[in-house]
Amino acid sequence: GRFVSTSEAVEPPSTGLAATLGRLALPLDRLKTGTPPRLSAQSIDFSRLEPQPSEEPPLPFSFLNEGESVAQAANLITCHKTYTNAETHRIVVDSKHTLPAYESGDGKGAGPRYCPSLFSKVERFPEREAHIVWLEPEGLDSDWVYPNGISSAFPPDVQLRLVRSMVGLEGATILKPAYDVEYDYVDPTCLRRTLEVSTVEGLFLAGQIIGTTGYEEAAALGLVAGANAALAARGEAPLLLRREEAYIGVLADDLVTRGTTEPYRMFTSRAEWRLMLRADNADA
Repeated sequence: GRFVSTSEAVEPPSTGLAATLGRLALPLDRLKTGTPPRLSAQSIDFSRLEPQPSEEPPLPFSFLNEGESVAQAANLITCHKTYTNAETHRIVVDSKHTLPAYESGDGKGAGPRYCPSLFSKVERFPEREAHIVWLEPEGLDSDWVYPNGISSAFPPDVQLRLVRSMVGLEGATILKPAYDVEYDYVDPTCLRRTLEVSTVEGLFLAGQIIGTTGYEEAAALGLVAGANAALAARGEAPLLLRREEAYIGVLADDLVTRGTTEPYRMFTSRAEWRLMLRADNADA
């Protein structure tokens, strides 16, 4: 977390796991990720914000659901949108000295290109007068709101000033501060297509530990790694998805053949078989 191994306010670092991977002589490097603060919905003035409703009716991928109600269709939620502004950006610039080294540019790990921290956006695009912040409820019955777009590692008092500088958030309460993490990852080119480590029989890796970013990427790779671990234990043929069969195949193939030097995010543009990998032929 923000205060590395000395912090009791966030989860402790998994230094033991990193040491074990090092003893296995796996190729290790560093990356960085972050998360925004969590806000109390009761403290947000939604009347001043632009609503972003869910799709109505929701459109399923599979034709098996045609003419039927989609699960949770009666529980659709509405997100809201606000923006950073000149005051927000002034606080960011003036508070750079409070950031840990890996966030202010002196760290080894590259951060996610496609969901950069608020500091990175302000520094890289000084001509921008505002950046969108999506306010996303974390659950149907939860008071917690995820302000997508303002991840940072500023001290809590600075975070509160940043949040309250935005329209609709002037009286916002932070339930959990934002934080950044610089972490070890294994170069995925040391894996087989099954996601098994080529030099360690029976060890399968998936998700952030092999350089990806995002929940969906981790879930997809976990599915493949878990299936192949079970199949290997039973002595059965592995699950291998090709690039023309599934985006999971593109994801896994990119990682094990090309590796990555920044947190990897899966995009449709990474697939050369996009005419075959479409939502409207998900049942094919």
